[in-house]
Amino acid sequence: MIKRFMMILIVAGALGLAACGGGVQADMLPAPMPTSTPLLIISPMPPIPMMVQGDEPDTTPEGMTISRLTGLYICEEAAARRPIAVVYNNESRAMPQSGLMQADIIYEVLAEGSITRVVAIFQDFDASMIGPVRSTREYFTYFALDHGAIMAHHGGSVGGYNAIRNRGIPAIDGMRFDGTVFWRDPERRASRGLEHSSYTSAQRLLDAADDLDFDMDAREDLGLFDFFEELTAPAPQNLAHIVNVPFHSANTTTFEYCPETNLYYKSIFGGPHMDAETEGQIAVTNVLVQITSMTVIDNEGRRRVTMVGEGHGYLATHGTYSRVTWRRDSAAEPTRWYDEHGQRLTVNAGRTWISVINNEPTFEENN
Repeated sequence: MIKRFMMILIVAGALGLAACGGGVQADMLPAPMPTSTPLLIISPMPPIPMMVQGDEPDTTPEGMTISRLTGLYICEEAAARRPIAVVYNNESRAMPQSGLMQADIIYEVLAEGSITRVVAIFQDFDASMIGPVRSTREYFTYFALDHGAIMAHHGGSVGGYNAIRNRGIPAIDGMRFDGTVFWRDPERRASRGLEHSSYTSAQRLLDAADDLDFDMDAREDLGLFDFFEELTAPAPQNLAHIVNVPFHSANTTTFEYCPETNLYYKSIFGGPHMDAETEGQIAVTNVLVQITSMTVIDNEGRRRVTMVGEGHGYLATHGTYSRVTWRRDSAAEPTRWYDEHGQRLTVNAGRTWISVINNEPTFEENN
């Protein structure tokens, strides 16, 4: 027997915003919505003025180049380096996490039950603490493959390990390197449990990749999209100051736009999503919502997620949203993103959060 239910995507213009970077308060979050087809709700707001990022220098600063992941200046050494994809624990007991503010692109997707995990793509980073790190799943490997990245994880499902091996992904596994590349935070282990205590660092990951003799050259098609030369609202008539992403009926995350910084500030579990190292709220320039199909395949709540194929989604940037499409022809090919006119997607320079959600979740009961 198969039980079916639908989820809702809401992109809303906020009439009154909390202080930028202060997070969305629990009483500001929308009440759980009844199940229905995906829906967009827009509240009327004054037009958003067009703003530019500031004058670009006439020449590229010495030793710097434009990142193909963010469109921002980074050092040439980092830009030539293969990224590392780190699997993050994203449960309430994992909060606050460490190092996420240095990630260039961050993916979030359901793992088991209503809980999501995060796969963060790092290229130009030096974080002394990254984690807590958790185990990988088969479909997490697509996020690493999008950027030709090395995977860093602590354990994995059978499908996760098979995908790493069969798809030829170099990986640094905490089950093999616990106590060397990875360490256990004693306070977290005592208060929150072993599975919420695994950490690593930028230097340990880079050293491990070198020791394992991994190819560290970044591939040419590293990025998934192009970047505007100045801050742009692709569809200024479509206002999106609050973006609610419904991963599950019991788990909706929120991004709130701040016009003062041109960033979306993320909230989770009814409060700000914080980075322990910076003590700041996680914020990104672009929010991409990728809509695909998912099926729960066992009584543990594990999922099968369709990542090869095509579908639609939404881009929220500069306080507005537009419809987008995505396509992936095979596991070996990166995801291609397109705007509503079918052209390669262009986003604003900065960090991007990609939320992968289900258009029609189903559960296959084992009888």
